[in-house]
Formats: sequence, C-alpha cells, structure tokens
Amino acid sequence: AGAYIGLSGVVLSRALIASTGAYTIDNLEVDGDVYITNTVPNGAYRGFGAPQMFFAIEMFIHHIAKEIDVDPLELRKEMLAKQNDKTSTNGTFRDPIIMPEMLEKALKESNYVEKVNQYKNDDSFRGIGMSWFLHGCGFTGSGEANHIKALVELQKNEQDQVSILIAAVDMGQGINTSMRKLVATILDIPIEDVIYDLPDTNKVPDSGPTVASRTMMIVGGLVARATRKLKESWKPGVYQKTSERYKQPEYIKWNEETFQGDAYPAYSWGINIVEVEVDKRTYEVSVKEEWSVYDVGKAIDEQIIFGQADGGQLQGLGYGYLERMNHKDGKIQHKNVTDYIIPTTVDTPLMHTYLMDNPYPLGPYGAKGAGELTLVGGAPAVALAIGIGIQNFPEGF
Repeated sequence: AGAYIGLSGVVLSRALIASTGAYTIDNLEVDGDVYITNTVPNGAYRGFGAPQMFFAIEMFIHHIAKEIDVDPLELRKEMLAKQNDKTSTNGTFRDPIIMPEMLEKALKESNYVEKVNQYKNDDSFRGIGMSWFLHGCGFTGSGEANHIKALVELQKNEQDQVSILIAAVDMGQGINTSMRKLVATILDIPIEDVIYDLPDTNKVPDSGPTVASRTMMIVGGLVARATRKLKESWKPGVYQKTSERYKQPEYIKWNEETFQGDAYPAYSWGINIVEVEVDKRTYEVSVKEEWSVYDVGKAIDEQIIFGQADGGQLQGLGYGYLERMNHKDGKIQHKNVTDYIIPTTVDTPLMHTYLMDNPYPLGPYGAKGAGELTLVGGAPAVALAIGIGIQNFPEGF
C-alpha cells in the first residue's frame, strides 16, 4: 500500500471481485492482503483494481492454453460467462451477455485470426493481441443502498427552465451534455432550457461522488425517473420541484462480511484488439492500430462515449507498455511528465471503436457505466501483441 493504507484495501477488494475476468470459473478461492511498505502511498486509478486483475487473468488464459495445447481464442470462448452464470462472489449475471456478437464484430474488423497466424510464422516482428473484460457499474455490493443513498432533484422555474440539482461533476467525461440531453428528450423541450451548473454543496442534494462508473447509470437513472414525474405533473409558468432517491432492487443481495452475493447491479463488457510492431534494432514498441467493441447498454450520446473510449484506451495502452514509475528511499524519482512518460498524440494508433446496444432496464434509456471500462483491456491486449511480435527475436532477447 505504501506508507499509508489509504484506499488500498478498497481497491484490492474490487480487484479480487474481478478475479474471474470475463469468464465462469466454478471452483474458486480468493485471498488478498494489503501491506504497508517503504514507498509512497497509493491512490485510486481509473478502473479501481480491475486493470491489475484483468491483466493477470488474461495472461493466465494464454499460459493455460499453451500448457494444455489449445488455441487461446477457443479456450476463451469455452470459458466465457453466460447469462445466469454465477459471478466470482456467487452473484448472478442476470442480464444478457452479448460477447459472442461483440467477438464476431471484433474479429471481422481487425482480421485478428489471419494476422495471428501470419505474425507467428514470419519475421516481421509485428504482433496482435486481444483482451476480454467487464466492469461492474456503481458502488460495490450494498454501497449504493446503505452508504450513498443518492438523492437527485429537479426544479422548474416560472419560465419553464429546468435545473438539474445533483452532486455529479463534469470533469471532462461529458455529463454536462448527456445529462441535459436526457432531461430535454424526456420533457421534449430545447436543451437550452435545461440548466446544469457546477454543483454547489450548499444547493444540491447528496447524489454521491463522481466515481465508480455510476454517474449516468445510477444518478442519470434517478434523474430520468424524476424527469418523468415532472412531466406527468407539468404546469406551464409555475415553479415546480421533484426529487428521486435511489432504491436498490430487491433481487440484489450482498453480504459485506463474506463478500457473497451481487457485487454490482449490472456489468459493462468489452473486447480490445491491439496491433504492434517491435523495432529489430532498438526493441522499441510502436502501437499501429487498435479495435474496440463495447457493451455500455445504450449510449446517451455516442460522441461522448467515443471520446471516453479513445482516452481510456490510450491510458490503458500507456499503462501496459510505456509508463514506468521508479522509487528510491521511499520517494518517487519523477518530478513531472517529462521524467514520467505517458502516451501523447504521437503514440496514438489508428483507433476503431464500435458500440453494441444491450440496454440495462434500470438505466436511463438502457445506459450502463462506461468511464472505467474503456481502460481495463488496453494493457493485456498490448502485452499479448508484444509477445507475438518478439517471439522470433534472437534467443536471449
């Protein structure tokens, strides 16, 4: 954990919940520990434990496939979780899982199978890798119901302008647009008549923090229900106010002590495919092209989701092959991003992103979480691509 535990225990617990990846593993025992060490304290990261665990799981899949001499792609298909399968915490995947359709799209667009066979048998030092992943939406277990208890409020003034009063912050993910678009569509009014100011805690109710891929699915779901209530009671030229508080569906059961039950109300899913080239003399890795297919339920605004996808994927790629943090005597050795290299536009490959609808019944228009999902698969996909790219290098590389 570094010198202080901080959030490490919570991050670890979320990583352990992700320990089966996108697969069904019937026999499972999971343990984790947080240790205080002589390094700087650690904090949260986009994906909150999932990127680390999914990297491990996707590596394991390939090691297992090699050990039993089967195609990793076929092993993935055989182990893929299906609707009504049990989760790692003995919950249930209640919603449809459309990963087979997503895979078909990913394979077609990337020409993955042909490229794997080609790069394994030539000396081009190119490689292509694939990752499968999911991400739980909202706070873990009973967090939304027992701890957050999110409340949202709408106010309509005498000019029939509607203000959204929530604690969610637009820090670049685009909810200022998508939340206003949601309300305007339901009320059938111009989006200019929907007001969403930066939240002031003196004025807005506690709808919970802007984290955990919950803003649109949980808070947006409450906003949608409050908007429908306002629409039903709409009186032109009159001040009106309506609110909505989160209620956990009865079928979601969670035991905080044993970590058994439904860890999340819903899951978003993704497939990443990454193609790389490794320089024969310098061993430098260049990411050439990338393909992603996502199930985020229903995109409220596709352009915003595409922006999340590009940013998340580039962050995941950097995490997988470019970034390196050095410590000495308990101190970080990097002073700024000149010393700590992160991907820039020069490192950005040609990106292809595809969204497939799979609406979640309790999300607004079927929306699920998207913010963290788009980072999770980048690191394992680029690592597996590099593995193919260097396999024909001289022995001892």
